[in-house]
Amino acid sequence: MAALSKTAPIGALFLLAGAAQAEVTAEQVWQDWQEGARRLGETRIETGAEDRAGDTLTITDLVLTMQGEDGTLIARLPRIVFTETGDGTVEIGMSDSYPIIITGTDEAGFESEIDLSVRQTGLALTVSGDPDAMRYDYTASRYALTLNEITEAGEMVPAEGLFALNALSGSYLAQTGADGLRRTGYDIAAETLEIALEGEDAETGGTFSIDASVAEIAIDGALSLPEGMDEAEALPEGFSLAFDYATGPALVEFDGEGPQGRAAGTARTGSSEVSLALDPARASYASSTKGLTLTLTDGPLPFPLEASVAEYGFALDAPLAADEAAQDLSARVTLDSLTLSDPIWALFDPSAILPRDPATLILELSGTARLPQDLTDPETAEAVGEEAAMAEAAPEIESLTLDRLVLRLAGAEVLGDGAFSFDNSDFETFAGFPRPEGQIDLRITGLNGLIENLSRLGVIPAEQLMGPRMMLGLFTTPVGHDELTSTIEINAEGHVIANDQRIK
Repeated sequence: MAALSKTAPIGALFLLAGAAQAEVTAEQVWQDWQEGARRLGETRIETGAEDRAGDTLTITDLVLTMQGEDGTLIARLPRIVFTETGDGTVEIGMSDSYPIIITGTDEAGFESEIDLSVRQTGLALTVSGDPDAMRYDYTASRYALTLNEITEAGEMVPAEGLFALNALSGSYLAQTGADGLRRTGYDIAAETLEIALEGEDAETGGTFSIDASVAEIAIDGALSLPEGMDEAEALPEGFSLAFDYATGPALVEFDGEGPQGRAAGTARTGSSEVSLALDPARASYASSTKGLTLTLTDGPLPFPLEASVAEYGFALDAPLAADEAAQDLSARVTLDSLTLSDPIWALFDPSAILPRDPATLILELSGTARLPQDLTDPETAEAVGEEAAMAEAAPEIESLTLDRLVLRLAGAEVLGDGAFSFDNSDFETFAGFPRPEGQIDLRITGLNGLIENLSRLGVIPAEQLMGPRMMLGLFTTPVGHDELTSTIEINAEGHVIANDQRIK
């Protein structure tokens, strides 16, 4: 099913309609549409005829060809109608359905072809604005992309697919400034998203099916593209990207069968959010999914398995551009309240020795770093693998703060915070690493109980319990019943001190 990976450009056709810039005449809209296509890179538009009659410009037999490194996309639209409404706007009507063919060649030299069709029901497109700022508004009761056929190396691949948005609405605003920057902003909302896939592996005879539904889709974004963007090797000055994506409840049902047996189950989420920002100076990404429940109803074990997570996510905000001054950075990892069903626990703890409380890991970091070279510069990427070049290009961490640490597992809990600074001129005190200075404070509960339970399970033999307990005595201070604190300090001389005792 490698050919499916080549379907990424298919969304460009729909967005291309949004890239059509409008003023008050049909010809201006059509001309800006073609300009938008050319900005996509190696894109060509051919038409059978362009006919003007009254307030309407009709384009027939349009062929859009997009050439990329992985293959070619060709879309054929029988008819597009640009109608001047008389109030300074232009309405665009398109064929209710049209085909898309994607062809490509894999690394082994085998050719593949994907046959798709687009069907849009109740689509209304209105373009307004002026030559310097055009707005595109659209609604549709349904926009569906159907996978009709896949061919690989001349052989038919059994597969069916559907991607559909229902009750769709949105807008697209684009303008080109005197500086040559093409600035666009867009928003998309849909009541539901449907995804359905079915396929068969011709070599093994295995089959799979996936049915997904997602509610309350909301997407917002902004993009700035300088002239010559497609020829730029690195992120050019003026480029910026911002993207926000959110959904409500989602359900995925999957079923597959192969030589190893059958697997079937469901995945449910309550909500999801993703945000992304990128420009030559910085990059940031954040994601969060809440209310995840995974259920495996059929699988290698003779009973169903279930796991749930209250929230999981990841975030990273980091500089990309070189600067003599230190720049801020931050990161976050969240796995909150992971719960496993009793059959999963019974696989390794049939006697229920360990507390089956939800497990949690929350890690939040912030700090500063100095970048001697732009991370987006191709020369920086080429330095990977070359020791001397990597040393010159590597970011220098100047400070790192543990803003929050929460770890809960099997009845034990670790809470922590702390901060360190780093001397990047001293790589000898801690061989190969800049010398840190600072401290971390930890508060620990239930750890002795966890060690005893692991011994009862046989994970830690009874005769080896003395070792872990001695380590706890060295690094921690008792403050209550199975409650410990620990302060790990590294001073200016490079001494490592645990609870006022020097250990290095």
